Amino acid sequence: MSFFHAPVSNKVPAGVCNLAGLHAYITADKRLQQLTHDVRTACGDEKLFRKKKQSMLPYVTPAGVFPYCKELCLTLPSGLFVIDIDHLATAAEAEEWRNRLFADSVLCPDLAFISPGGKGVKLFIPYRLNPAESIKQSFSNALHAAWDYIGWKYGLAVDTANADMSRACFLSHDEGAKLAAR
Repeated sequence: MSFFHAPVSNKVPAGVCNLAGLHAYITADKRLQQLTHDVRTACGDEKLFRKKKQSMLPYVTPAGVFPYCKELCLTLPSGLFVIDIDHLATAAEAEEWRNRLFADSVLCPDLAFISPGGKGVKLFIPYRLNPAESIKQSFSNALHAAWDYIGWKYGLAVDTANADMSRACFLSHDEGAKLAAR
């Protein structure tokens, strides 16, 4: 996937990363830890929180490698999409859902971490490309199936704004982030 430095208006990636490197960054990078703390101090003010998140946090495009962050610029699909579950009641609840969803044998996430706001979960879910469909259609079908499954099985609402393959996934520090051993 492509890795981008803040702000979100920066559409040219700094490079590419893999899941293991991303997990190491999320769990151990001191600069990301400080940025996450600084962004979370604004959580009581939605407008200020959004501004800080978009201006301070790095992001990735989980769906693939993009030389420019625009859906038409996809050069290599990753076989991943992101599920974003926001607005949980507490940070403890977010940790519980991160762990529970990571262990789900149907979703089989490759990566799970607490979102920038501290009360949400990001899941990187693998999917298979269907040779009878376009990359975009395979992505969309898998994404919608996961959304439906999470709603049906857990009663959780997912952020449906992540339907674009080049959608930014903001990174945040999470010492307890989960990485699949595949």
